[in-house]
Amino acid sequence: MTHVNDYMLSKKKIAILICLVVLLKTLSSSAQNNDIRLYAFAHSLIDHRPPAIATPSDETTVMFWIQDIVSQTSHTFAGGGQFGFLAQHVNLPPSSILGYDNVTGVWDQDIETFAEADINTILLTAGNFIQYVPVDGPYPLDESTTVIEATSTIFDWVNQQEPGADYFIYANWPEMDLQQAFPPTLPSAAEVADYHAQTLGSFSNWWIDYQDKMLIARPDLNTRLIPVGNLISRIVTEVITGQVPFDELYEDSSPHGRASLYFLAGMITYAAIYGEEIPASYMPHDIVHDGIRSNLETIKSFVWTELNNYNFPDGSSRVFTNTTTTAVDNILLEDDAIILYPNPNNGAFEITGLLSDYTIEIVNAYGTTFQSIDNQGSSATVDISSLPDSTYFVRIQNEDNEVLWLERIVKIE
Repeated sequence: MTHVNDYMLSKKKIAILICLVVLLKTLSSSAQNNDIRLYAFAHSLIDHRPPAIATPSDETTVMFWIQDIVSQTSHTFAGGGQFGFLAQHVNLPPSSILGYDNVTGVWDQDIETFAEADINTILLTAGNFIQYVPVDGPYPLDESTTVIEATSTIFDWVNQQEPGADYFIYANWPEMDLQQAFPPTLPSAAEVADYHAQTLGSFSNWWIDYQDKMLIARPDLNTRLIPVGNLISRIVTEVITGQVPFDELYEDSSPHGRASLYFLAGMITYAAIYGEEIPASYMPHDIVHDGIRSNLETIKSFVWTELNNYNFPDGSSRVFTNTTTTAVDNILLEDDAIILYPNPNNGAFEITGLLSDYTIEIVNAYGTTFQSIDNQGSSATVDISSLPDSTYFVRIQNEDNEVLWLERIVKIE
């Protein structure tokens, strides 16, 4: 096959192919592991104990709420982990110190090794105060390493002990930049709005870059991303607007939270790791604010829809474990039809191959187009030196805007 037409399918076949791809992705995202044995490399936005106001059990932890939801299903859950930041987590082997009143423990290091614990799910989160530094820049708590290097070290060790485990990055919520300390002073409405805008903007983008660069650093591990902070801010600002007082969610500006905040985080995490919507019959007990409980069906549906829409530009999931995005996803062109080099690059790269009459686009993980190049030849030089260092995608489309080729690229100065 030497001409681009040899690689093309009819529009009818394209439509059928796209439908099949969508169907397969939908089916795969609902067929994940129903028996989770989770080890968390955690800090206080996963496990906040003791809270400022005592709770009956461990309601200010994500693990409590995962188990509470699991209790309404036929699934099983075991959970545990350790507490600290990446600077502590990278000191391996890990040390299992987290246990919960209502959760089956996942690893008793006094009687078994990590490899003997049958752990199948890893949940890891980085600090929520380091997002001013790139994920591959010096880590603020240990400038001899980076977030990517430390995470790779942790995941490599786990992979040696428990091959085949699923890896999730828990994208938490940021610290608050307030004029006056909370507590005792509640933030103003403008400060709250700015906080959610930050969470949904640059803060969320940092976590996306984190996942993208982990997929490059360790493609075989297929690291997934759970957009916890992003979805909580969207629930608060779009779904239950004004129905839950600020201090019923947050107890300080770190921000640690009340039971209601950790319930939302646990619900999002459950849906991501089990790959399913929260059971229709499930209702948390009344420690969760009534503004959430009375809107729970809407929140459940919102979370499930948004997790399913949290995708790479090619439509594959950032969240669910049995979709992979580690290599070129060529829909209509063979792998060697396009050659792109160098990758990574420092702001410029060459692309050669079957480019005639096609549009070359540079897009980010949200599908935002930064450049569009009409090309009539067999090669092109693409200059992205004006773009920030990050992960982007080269997308090639025909005149009908059908995606023929997509590949991830990395810009690093």
